[in-house]
Amino acid sequence: MSAKLPPKCPPQADHPLLPKIKEALGDMLLSHGVSADGYLCVMVPAGRIREVAQKLKELGFDQALSVSAMDYMEEKKFVMLYTFMSYLTPELKGHILNVRAEIPRDNPHIASIADIFPSADYDERECHEMFGIWFDGNPHMGKRFLLDPDCCIDEKTGKPLYPLRRDFKVPDWGLFG
Repeated sequence: MSAKLPPKCPPQADHPLLPKIKEALGDMLLSHGVSADGYLCVMVPAGRIREVAQKLKELGFDQALSVSAMDYMEEKKFVMLYTFMSYLTPELKGHILNVRAEIPRDNPHIASIADIFPSADYDERECHEMFGIWFDGNPHMGKRFLLDPDCCIDEKTGKPLYPLRRDFKVPDWGLFG
């Protein structure tokens, strides 16, 4: 059984931020859309996520509100979900920008943006622990952050299991023993 996943980016539409974002990101903007609640979403190449983050910082976005992932297991991909906003730049106040990038599920690596947006650090660590996504450059990768050190380890292989992957199976004994 698999649940229907939402589209990777909402339907294309105009948005007041779009001209600025297009100018700033140039060929890094692969596609865009606007969510039902009016937020701009852009797809970017995963290999250029640091350049994208730096451009957004230069535009005045000062917060990475969240970094998460969605498991498109059938496509063997994760879609990375970044949410940016600004508390300090008047023309950006009230706008939320969603940035998405696809990475392969069998080798889930993407560059860390925690040195550009320090608020991304904890979310990257959580994403690593829950999905197994490795954020290159984040010094906390490989360390337990939220889960008990004994939780979610495959008894046969000794390798970590990732509870938010869609193919994760809760052991008979539960997650907490």
